[in-house]
Amino acid sequence: MTSRFPKKLDSIQRLFSLYITSAYRTTPTAALQVLTGLQPLHLQIQQEATYARFARARSSSSFSTFIFGPTDYESKSYFLLHNQISFVENHRDSCVKAIYTDGSKTDEGTGRAYCILENYGVIASWQGKLDHSNSVFQAEIFVIRMAIEAASSLHRPNEIWTDSNECADQLAKEAITKGDPFFLANPLSFLKSEIRPDALSIWQDNWNNGETGRSAHDIVPMVRNKPVGWNREELMSITGHGPFPSYIHRFNLRTHYNCLCGGKGDTMHYATKCWFTLSWNFQTPTVSLKLQWLKNILTNNLSRIRLRLLMRFICDESNLIVEDNL
Repeated sequence: MTSRFPKKLDSIQRLFSLYITSAYRTTPTAALQVLTGLQPLHLQIQQEATYARFARARSSSSFSTFIFGPTDYESKSYFLLHNQISFVENHRDSCVKAIYTDGSKTDEGTGRAYCILENYGVIASWQGKLDHSNSVFQAEIFVIRMAIEAASSLHRPNEIWTDSNECADQLAKEAITKGDPFFLANPLSFLKSEIRPDALSIWQDNWNNGETGRSAHDIVPMVRNKPVGWNREELMSITGHGPFPSYIHRFNLRTHYNCLCGGKGDTMHYATKCWFTLSWNFQTPTVSLKLQWLKNILTNNLSRIRLRLLMRFICDESNLIVEDNL
C-alpha cells in the first residue's frame, strides 16, 4: 500500500466524520477519527484483505507483528447435505438410554460435556475442555461426536439430545475448569479478533506520534472503536476550532486574536474570564490542573450542559465578542 492511498482514504472518511460531528471543517482528520471512534479506513481494509487472503489461499500470513498459519485455524468441511437433518418429531422413551450433550463458554475457556441417563438417572458422564479461542459451536459439535462414539459402544438403541437437560448444562460449565483438555484448531471467525488488537495498536501509535489534533489527544489519549459521545459545542471547546478570535487569527482573517474585553479570545478565556460570558464562567484552574479541569467538565453532566450553553452563546452572539472590523 503506497503512502498516497491512506491519505486518499482519509479524505473520504473525513467527509463522513464531519457530517457525524458537525465539527468545523478545519478539525484535524486524526482527531475526528478518534472522537467518532472510526478506525482509519486503510487499517480496516488491511484487516479485511488479510482475512480474505488467508481464508481463500490458506497460506501463512501476517498482520503487523501477528503471524499465523493454516494449521492454526479450522478448514471448511465438505460433506453431502442430503438427509443430514431430520425434522421428524421423536418420542422420548424413559426406558431407553438417552445421551444429553451441551457446550458452554466463559472468559476462562470453553467446555463441553455429555451425560447418559437411564430411568431418569445419570449412569455415566464425560467432560472436556477447549481453549477460550474455541467457540461454543465447536464444543457442541465435538461433544456430539463423542456422544455418538459412546452410543456405539453401548450396543443398544440410544437417543442423543442436544438440549433441555440441566445436568448436561451444569457439567459443561464445570468442564471449563475440570474437563480433560483437548486441542481444536481455532474457528476462522476468531482470526478477526486476533488481528483487531494489532490494528488498534497501529492506530494508537499513529495517534500518539501525530502532528495534528494534539489538544484532542490531551483529552482523549487512547483510541477505541466507540465514539466519545460529545456534541458539536463540546468538540469546539476541545479542539479549539470554532468562532474564536484566536482561531480566526490563525488563518489571517483577523489582525489580532483578542476578545473585545481585551483578553486572548480562546476557549479558556471565554470559559473562565470573559465578561460577556460571565453567566457560564467556570472557576479558573491552575496551569498544572488545566487538563484535569477540562476532563472533569466533560465527565460531569451539569458541567457539560453549562459548556454547551456557553458555546452556543458564542456561536449565536459572536458579534458581541468579535469585532466587526477585522
